[in-house]
Amino acid sequence: MVFDLDKIKDVFGLSKPLTKLIEVIAQGTGAISQPYLIKKNADAKAYEIDVIAKAITKNQDTLQKIDYSEEKVSLRSLDKESIKEIISLTDRAENRIQYQEQKRQQNIENVTQIAIEQLENEKEVSDEKVNEDWSTRFFNYAQDVSDEEMQGLWGRILAGEVKNPKSYSLRALDLIRNLSKNEAEVFTKIANYAITTNNDYFLYKGEKFEMLTDFNITFNDIALMEELGLMHPGGFTTYNYQQTKDVNSAHLIFGDTVVIMERKANSPQFEISIQLFTTIGKELLKLVDIKPDFDYIKNFAQDIKSDNTSLKYAKIIEFNKDNIRHSVPLNEFME
Repeated sequence: MVFDLDKIKDVFGLSKPLTKLIEVIAQGTGAISQPYLIKKNADAKAYEIDVIAKAITKNQDTLQKIDYSEEKVSLRSLDKESIKEIISLTDRAENRIQYQEQKRQQNIENVTQIAIEQLENEKEVSDEKVNEDWSTRFFNYAQDVSDEEMQGLWGRILAGEVKNPKSYSLRALDLIRNLSKNEAEVFTKIANYAITTNNDYFLYKGEKFEMLTDFNITFNDIALMEELGLMHPGGFTTYNYQQTKDVNSAHLIFGDTVVIMERKANSPQFEISIQLFTTIGKELLKLVDIKPDFDYIKNFAQDIKSDNTSLKYAKIIEFNKDNIRHSVPLNEFME
């Protein structure tokens, strides 16, 4: 089914980002329902799920035993009242399926509500369509996510893909599907120390090869990220800065802070010890609101600076793949 974005926008009065989100929801689930378009509030009604074994609750005090015969369950009380048939095997199966599907629907609506909140203040999104296979797989996975924090993660993924299709690969969805809450928390902790430059994402290990442990990142944390495929295995590697012929500058991003490294002409080559994030790891970094530790940034600057290399920092005002706007003047690193 093809949805006319302009018609959807006219009917619901939605912005372009939310209109596109509605199309992706319909593409992935086959239907649009009102809860997608309404924010949660105190008056919103939760799903009402029937209690299958009401009779058991009522008869707990006098319950003698539970009988099963001819695909029927019955209760016999201590006073030997007549057997009370509760529910047939077929009905129990139907109730179980109904309960599961109601829960899945609630999970999907929770995730899409988070995506709405992420997109409601956006003015523009890419005109590129979200891949239909991606939409289908996303909702097949999201329907089984009940943890609120993990729903938040999936909601941000959906919003990010609506804004810029191909931001999250099918391989990333497969990995995230099996990501536990604890594993996500470890990744978030490590992400706060991620450095971005020239589309490379890495952790800085430090000259003494102990810097990360000073910031509560353990060997086991790194090993877990390697096992999950979020960081490259095989230990640490190096990032090389070539010898310069002319004055040269580089921008390194630490969350909301940019460090500008300036090198004099004819500066010699040097290298730093790092651990690289994988492609999927880089995709997941987009989901984290990185809160850098300034001591980590300061230690990095102290290790790198030399007679040929100076470093200053500033707060980022706007950052995209083509441009970085930052506060001025640049700040010196104090001893």
